[in-house]
Parts: sequence; C-alpha cells; structure tokens
Amino acid sequence: MPDGSTLTPLLEQYETVKAQYPGHLVLFRVGDFYETFGDDARLLSRELDVVLTARSADARGERTPMAGVPHHAIDGYLARLVKKGYKVAVCDQVEDAAVAKGLVRRAVTRVVTPGTVIEERILAGPEHNFLAAVVVAGSRPTGYAVVDVTTGELFHGVASTSGALGGLLALAPFAPREIVIAAAPSEYPLVEKALHSEYPSARLEAAPSALAAGALSPGLRETISTRPAEERDAVSRVLAYVSAAEPRLLPFIESAAGGPTVATMRLDGKTLRHLEITRPMNPDDTTGQTLLDAWDATVTAPGRRTFAFWLRHPLADVRAIHERLATVEELLALGPALDEMRGTLHRISDLSRIASRLAGRRLRPSELEALRESLRAVDSLGSQASGWNLGPTARGRLERIDSLRTLRERLEASLPDQLPPPGEIRGLFRVGVDAELDRLRSEERIALDEMEALERREAESTGIRTLKIGYNQVFGYYFEVTRPHLAKVPERFRRKQTLSGAERFTTEELMAIEARVLLARESGADAESGLWERFLVSLEPSIPALHRLARLVGEIDTLASFAHLARNGSLVRPVVDDGPGLQIRGGRHPVLAATLGEKFVPNDTELDREEARLLVLTGPNMAGKSTYMRQVGLLVLLAQIGSFVPAQHATIGVVSSLHTRMGFTDEIGRGKSSFMVEMTEVAEILRTADAKSLVLLDEVGRGTSTFDGLAIAWASLRDLHDRIGCRTMVATHYHQLTELVDRLPSARNAHFAVREESGEVVFLHRLVPGSTDRSYGLHVARIAGIPSSVVREAESTLKRLESSGLNLAPDSDGRRPPSVRYTQAILLPDAASGPELELARELRGLDLDRMTPMEAHAWVAKWRGQLGPSLGLPKEAE
Repeated sequence: MPDGSTLTPLLEQYETVKAQYPGHLVLFRVGDFYETFGDDARLLSRELDVVLTARSADARGERTPMAGVPHHAIDGYLARLVKKGYKVAVCDQVEDAAVAKGLVRRAVTRVVTPGTVIEERILAGPEHNFLAAVVVAGSRPTGYAVVDVTTGELFHGVASTSGALGGLLALAPFAPREIVIAAAPSEYPLVEKALHSEYPSARLEAAPSALAAGALSPGLRETISTRPAEERDAVSRVLAYVSAAEPRLLPFIESAAGGPTVATMRLDGKTLRHLEITRPMNPDDTTGQTLLDAWDATVTAPGRRTFAFWLRHPLADVRAIHERLATVEELLALGPALDEMRGTLHRISDLSRIASRLAGRRLRPSELEALRESLRAVDSLGSQASGWNLGPTARGRLERIDSLRTLRERLEASLPDQLPPPGEIRGLFRVGVDAELDRLRSEERIALDEMEALERREAESTGIRTLKIGYNQVFGYYFEVTRPHLAKVPERFRRKQTLSGAERFTTEELMAIEARVLLARESGADAESGLWERFLVSLEPSIPALHRLARLVGEIDTLASFAHLARNGSLVRPVVDDGPGLQIRGGRHPVLAATLGEKFVPNDTELDREEARLLVLTGPNMAGKSTYMRQVGLLVLLAQIGSFVPAQHATIGVVSSLHTRMGFTDEIGRGKSSFMVEMTEVAEILRTADAKSLVLLDEVGRGTSTFDGLAIAWASLRDLHDRIGCRTMVATHYHQLTELVDRLPSARNAHFAVREESGEVVFLHRLVPGSTDRSYGLHVARIAGIPSSVVREAESTLKRLESSGLNLAPDSDGRRPPSVRYTQAILLPDAASGPELELARELRGLDLDRMTPMEAHAWVAKWRGQLGPSLGLPKEAE
C-alpha cells in the first residue's frame, strides 16, 4: 500500500483514468492489490465488506479514503460487483516496476459490466447473459437489440407496441442483465421507470452514440441494412456499448434474427414469472422448482442454455414444431443408442464461451485442452451416428454438424497431452512446433544437466554427501549445507544466505551455469509467450464456426434430453396444428407430477375457440384451480418447444401468445396497490391478446369491493369471449360469474369436486362439469390453524351473509331472483334488524328507471341522515 510520499502522484494518475471511465468503479493495481480511492473506496468497502482505510495525500495532511482487494482473488470480487450491477474498469501496471523511471505506467486492460462479462469464473452459469438496447421514439415503433457476447448471438427487431410497453414486451423473454436506453430527454424517465419495474436487478443507463456502420462486420451490416431505422439504431447502439467494453468480440457477433424468422409464442415477463418457467415467482424462494429445474435433462452447457432459451421462446410455427417433435420421436426409437449419444455429448465443453474467451484473450491454456477433447467427442459423435438407425429428421440435424477436423488436428499437433496449470506460461507447445523455442528449451536442459553433474562432483570432492543445489526466486540457485557439515565447506564457496539449520552458498561455476539457465529460460518464456499469442490469432478464423457448432450441439442435446424424458416419464407426443382446439386427456403438471408421483391427480382439458373458448372454474380453496391452470399453460408451452408432454393425449391448436394473471402482490415502492397491479396486468392482456392466444386468469377483481370486482371480472370475460375470441380459463370465487356462462354461446362451467365426510372436507382435485357456490373457506381456515372460537364466529356470520345476500345479475325480466346465494358479499351487522337491513329492503324495491333526479337526491339525503353518524360521515351544510 502506498505511503503519503507516493500517494499524491498516484492519485493524479488514478484521477486521470477515472475521468476516462465515468460511471465505472476503477480498480487500480498497486503492488499486490487493486486499490480504490475516495468515493470508489467507500463504495467498495460497503459492497464487498472490505476494510476502509485512509492515507495522507499531501503536505496539508488531508486524508484520502482507500480500500483494496488482493490481485490473486480479483475474479471473485469482480463477480460480486457485477452481480450487484456495477461497471468495473480494471487498471493494471503495464510496465515493470523494477525498470520504471518514476511512476509505473498503468492502463485499463479490461472493462467488466453485467452484460459484457465473458470470464467463466464471473458468469452466473451456462444460461444466456444478455445485454439489450431499446430505442424509444414517441409513437414510432420501439426498436430493440439483444446480444450475448459469450455466444456471439445478436437478436433484433421492432416491438409490436410503441413506447415503454413495447420495450417491456420485446425484452421480457431475454431477461437481460443490462439495458441501454435511447430515448428523448422527456421520455427517458418514463422508459427507465418502466424497465426498472420489470427488471429490478438489471443495470440501466443511457445508450452510447450509435456505432458507425463501417465498424460492423460485413455480414451483419448486410443483414440489418434493410431493417427499419429504429431496429438499425438499436443494433448500432448495443454494439457500440460492446465495443467500449470488449472491442475484440465485435467481429464475431452474428445476427441470429437474419433472414426468414420462425414465429414464436409471445410471453411477457409476468407470464414467465406466474408460470415459474425459469425463475420462481417469489425471487426469495430458494426451495421451489421451476420448469427449467424440473425438466432439464441436458448433459452439456450449450444444451442447458438452449433449453432455457426455448422455454422463453416457444415456437408458434406448426412446421417447425413438427420438425422438433419428429426428431424427438426418432431419437426415442434409438433405444440404448440414445444413452450412447448422450454419453458422447457429455464430453463436450461450452464451445461458445471458449470461443468468446479466445476472441477476448481471456482464455486459459486448459480451455484449449478442453476444446481439443470436445472436438474429439464431436468427431466420435459423427462416427457413432453412421451406425445408428436414425430417422431422416434426426439424421439431417446430425449431418449439419461440422466436426472442425482441421482445427482439431491443429490443436492435437501443437498442444501437449496435458497443458500446464493456470498461471504457468511454460510448456504450452509440443516439441517441433517452433524451432527457436526448441533450441532455447534444449539450451536450458543442457545447462540444468551440467548443474546436476556439478552437484555430484562437489558432493564427492567436499565429502558432504547431503549437498544439494536448490533454487528460489530471491536468491536464485545455491548449494545448501546443513550445520553439521559447515566445517567441510571449501573457501571457494561464497555465503548467500544463513538459515537456522543450514547455510547457502554459491561458486563461480554455479553462477556461470545459473546465468545460462536463466537466460535460456527467460528467452524461452518470451518466445513461448509470443508464440502463444500468434497461435491464438491463428485460431480466430474458427470462432464463428465454433459458435455455430455450439448451437447445433445445444439443439441436439436438448432434443435428446426430451427423448430421454419421454422414455423414462410416460410422456406422449402432442398433436400441434393450426386448429382452434385445445384437448388434453389425463394431463399432469410437469413439475408437481414429478414430485408427487402417483399421488398427483390427472385432469382433462377441453377448450375450443369456436364452441367452448371460455371455461369458468369454481370450487373450494386448495382444490387445485390455480395448479390446474398453470398445468395447462405449461403443457402448451412444452408442446410448442417440441417436447413430449405428461398426458395420455394432447391436441393443441397452436397458441400465438400466452397470458396469465395470477398471484396477489403489490408494488408499494412504486406506488401501486395490489388492485392496481392486478388491473394493469388485465389491461395489458386485453390490449395484446388475439384470437389464437391462451389466457389464464386467477381471481380477477378481488382486490377491491365485491361488486366492483365482480363487475370488472364480468366485463373482462365478456371482452375476451366476444371481441378477442381467444381460449380463456378463469378461476374465481365470484360464483355469480357462473351465470355468465348461460349468456355466452361459447362458455362452460367446471369445478373441482369435494367430498364431505363426517363434517370434514376431502379435496378430490378432480375437474367435473358444472359450477359450485361452495368455497369451504372456513375449512381451510381450520386447517391453517385459525382458533376454533374464531372459526365458530365466522360460521355464524357466514349464515347471516348467505341468508341476506344480494344479487347483481338481473334476470331476463329485469328482476333479481332471490334464489341465488352469495358467499362473498357485503358484511352485515350483528343485529337481525336495523337501518342497514331496511336500506337493503328499500334498495330491492327501487325503480330507478322511473325515479326523477330530485327523488333520487331526496332518497340519498334521507339515508345519509340516518346512517351518516354511524359511518363517520360529516353533517351536510344547512
């Protein structure tokens, strides 16, 4: 750590670097530590829990805060900072301190941000790590671009909706770690707020200026040349951000959205959360399983990444879905050969990320060893496939694999069988790769042989049988003599170091040989370092092919995992077509069924856009309504990514978008009540759903008064049924909604059966036709441990409510039938009579169509006078 005499010039150097990287946390290499100063030091101390110190920076005695981390542990600290959303500029010493004149030169050697990190030790796992850019321009379409620099994939397009909402919908399936925003100053705060609400853990900042078209690779430049201006702008800005952090990666980024694109199912962020597809609905839940966790049987990192991506981007193209399903069926037919295939795939490393670290010069030698072994496995896969009885679709996929034979042979010819451990820069190449390196290695070996001979001669001539030559970085080579033999040391030995039990010496002959060893070793290290860099440069042309190979390996691994699951899990191939139906027989929840086994109760599903597109679900709490709706959504999603599904039969008319409204949460920190969150979600569904959508609604309108909520739910379902015409399921405790079914031509009721035995309720979890008005909420309360006295009072109150319920839906003649009971209504007072009940009776008898405004005003004034004091209303002015 620097003292006060050196801190002032060091701070000046630090401030110069800091000014070049605004918004970055600058880690400044000083000796064995990366130091921070001032506000950066306070931040580092707070976020990483490291010691905050201070040093005097000048003669006036002003103390500068300092905090640092050891250089050998830098990747661990970087990972923590990136996870917290910080941008870090790593500034290294680029000059040997021993030969520097004055202050050692320093320069930023890498910039690490959440969306541009490529180091394996910093990345959170094998799944995609996306950086996104959105271009918002008023009423014009929102352009977006999303890049994963670790795989070289770039996705881009124009959102179907303008403004902040367009950005949310477009980015949701990518779950970006970092987002750069291009918007007018007047729009920027709104866009930033909307994106932060949806992606609270993502880092947000203003987008840099667009990258000049000439900086893009020719292929990418050609791909986006015909795209809308907003899309081209988004691509240029996201790549400008990449260029500032990892410029070496820019030439190897390819468009994954170029040319004809396959339609995908639209999923918004809330649907992804509600169905717990790749993340739990509750971010603090560390025990619950997601669909990704439960269904992932891949054996490679590219496979896991592909599977997670497919889950967030299901297909909506029947032909493409059939191709995947056919591949799975053909792989399933392989029998034992499927296990052989998966065993070979398991030997393949994360080729894409190795390629990106090669491009970014973050590659460890051991990763080239892993690349060599992976290419050998790919070659074996091709050889094995020739002996398998593959169907045409599966064989076509395998034949697309390029085993990169030339690259593999180059690695085999150049690299030793086992490369040195991390940090070791010698022994990277086989003998015969470079003549100059071979010569220097030979000189070092000859000198070491002479040193070994010298050791034997001196031990014999001095009579010191234990005499050995040793080495350390401080004193170099030396003879070590233990204390009992010191009297035998000849005068030509010169003392170099004294230890507690021995002394170390050198001689003229030893120093001469040492000089030759060190010269050959240092020259060899320099030669090997230069050769290594040239070797990496020569491998760069293979990077695009490695990225493509990794994507193919990921696809084959994912489809093979589907076949593995189908063989071991009693799954069925779904029929996916362009029809209006959704029929499932004996469907099981893909996550819960794996946990519960035979205890899980299968259920059927019957929806049809023409005959039965709306299903209203009623039934008790805990009966399984929410689980059932999630089950249907997940089975549709699995079918449209190309997986077999847990059911006896499934026919699915392709779903263009999947929408859910589930759970009961608020966003108090953003000024939104539970009801406001719910209404916002319903509004988005009504705006964006179409006739081919599947909508799953759990308890619409429950966050407000009973009648308000019922009215909203009623109107929303009418809109989904009449205007949009999509397949819809709604679970409700508003039993009045079951009457809606009688008024709509394509609506049905269903409920979950319950059996009452000796006053106890048994949930059968079986879906049956028709409705029910029993919720058994008191039974659930009893199970939950509500005191018996409270439950008894609740039962008494429930009886009064049911006997005095009001009806919302008028009959055909305009009257309200008294036979309908309401299990959710307005609370009534304890007394069996009183002004409130009188008010209820008068309300039933009012004829609003014949009532004049003056009569209505007088009627309200009368009841205000009677009920005002008990309700706390202020007296009206005289």
